[in-house]
Amino acid sequence: MCILLSLQVFLGAVIYPGFCAEVPAGLRQVAERRTFVDMDNSQVWFITGCSQGLGLVIAEHALEAGHRVVATARRVQSLAPLAAKYGDRVKPYQFDVDVWEDSAVVVDLVMQQFGRIDVLVNNAGYGLEGALEELTQAQIRRQMETNFFGLTACVQAVTPVMRAQGSGCIFNISSIAGMRGTRGMSLYNASKFAVTGLTEALAGELAPFGIRVACVEPGPYRTNWAGPSLHKSEAMTKQDPGSPYAEQNAWLAGIMSGHDGKQPGDPAQLAAVLVQAATLDKLPVHMIFGDEAIQIWQTKMERYQDPAFLSTYPHHKRTAV
Repeated sequence: MCILLSLQVFLGAVIYPGFCAEVPAGLRQVAERRTFVDMDNSQVWFITGCSQGLGLVIAEHALEAGHRVVATARRVQSLAPLAAKYGDRVKPYQFDVDVWEDSAVVVDLVMQQFGRIDVLVNNAGYGLEGALEELTQAQIRRQMETNFFGLTACVQAVTPVMRAQGSGCIFNISSIAGMRGTRGMSLYNASKFAVTGLTEALAGELAPFGIRVACVEPGPYRTNWAGPSLHKSEAMTKQDPGSPYAEQNAWLAGIMSGHDGKQPGDPAQLAAVLVQAATLDKLPVHMIFGDEAIQIWQTKMERYQDPAFLSTYPHHKRTAV
């Protein structure tokens, strides 16, 4: 039996236990009143990385809810099925988030087409596995360019639009990897920790302008992240027995292949929540999806508040300001 998705407020986060397509009744009722609207009042969604996986599913859910979507991908041809199904309510653009200046160009095109941007979903990104020592400089730089700097450029380009509107919603897709480091995934962890930190700061920075910002932190969801989309060090690809990280590489390869396509999370459940959350006046800074991610968050928060740690490592008292 499917367990109803529930909300729990925990240290500034909203966490979504279980993996189910249903959403909390209160959130569902608000969405029913505010998202199924006519074309004149529909939201304009700008989503990066829509060719497949989570980005594609979010785009489909936004379109099914009656909104208009600017769908982007490195290969615009990959968006043809989406455009064929939804017609002029979806505008496909070829867009490589690694090219910083292209973010402003795309935002200008969106404004010419629709006149506003209500929701930005920074979804474009990929995983990179391999020990830090065995990654090339090019791999390291590209991981940060796509997962962090590309996201930052999109936020920077969209912010003036939303600020002028006096409203807007930004979902930055982070990960369970933005909460906990895993051996063999150091650069991916670094990129997602950066996204999480940026989002926490932006939430306060942009709130005075009516812009809501949330960090979406899912656990394992069924996308091709652990399959064809996953980038690897050469030693990981070849499973080089002479590598000093041979045992780690084999362990990590086994985890990825064993979980690919079998993750418990349904992307449709996550997409449904985002589409409905985008209609609310307030968003949590952290939106944590899935039991595994929730457990990691709670364990980390408990460790941060461990009295033994606080007494072992004295800290100064904050003075009143």
